[in-house]
Amino acid sequence: MLTTNQIKDFSKLLKINTSVVAREYIQTLFLKELYEESYSKNIFFKGGTAIRLIFNGTRFSEDLDFTVVGNLRNFEIFIINFYKRLTKQYNFSFKRRKTITGIKYLLTANLKSIDYKIFVNLDFSFREKVLRPIRSVITTIYPLIFTSFVNHLSLEEIEAEKIRALLTRDKGRDIYDLWFLLSKNIVIDKHLVEEKLKYYKIDKFEPIKLIEKINKFSREKFVLDLRPFVPINEREKLSTFFEYTITFLKNNLTSGKEDYYT
Repeated sequence: MLTTNQIKDFSKLLKINTSVVAREYIQTLFLKELYEESYSKNIFFKGGTAIRLIFNGTRFSEDLDFTVVGNLRNFEIFIINFYKRLTKQYNFSFKRRKTITGIKYLLTANLKSIDYKIFVNLDFSFREKVLRPIRSVITTIYPLIFTSFVNHLSLEEIEAEKIRALLTRDKGRDIYDLWFLLSKNIVIDKHLVEEKLKYYKIDKFEPIKLIEKINKFSREKFVLDLRPFVPINEREKLSTFFEYTITFLKNNLTSGKEDYYT
């Protein structure tokens, strides 16, 4: 586990609060332990934390999101035993949370080096297939060594889920993540987006509707949602960055920008 001095050092290095450092360390430790289990071949990492930890994203995150393939009962048997091991080994606790989509848990960690608890939301979805599975090696700045591949969604599939999220909810982090992916030249795969939209009974992806949703987004909501998840020195710039991000997305999602679509 990280010492008090290590947490402070990483906080200075990453220019982020010590609580965010502690949470990201616990997230990374959880992933390391999870993917050393043979059952993890059925569990695919995704979402904003996957963007950060696998693809060097610039936004910190509070959740670990996964898609699980296979039998629900087998997953429940596995996860109960897995949690028992982590509880014994690291003094973690896990509480199941009610949800109508998938299974969610709240991981609570008590680090001796800090005087507060660390919380990580764990979200396991069973509602969809994994369309483009990939496995990668994770390297981390923290004193942890991965000895197994991490199974995850491709960047294109993560991007498709981010577009769906933008169309179906209002969170500034989705705008930020889509900006990050497009700025890295991750092309939007319309087929993947439409496959993801089927869950909401939407048959066709229309970029104009995405642009309309982006146009209506609140600057205040963007700033409030992102403020805890970006480096301290970037927080005062979020209001201006909102304007830049919205303009970037509108310019690159409009018709004629075929480089951004397949």
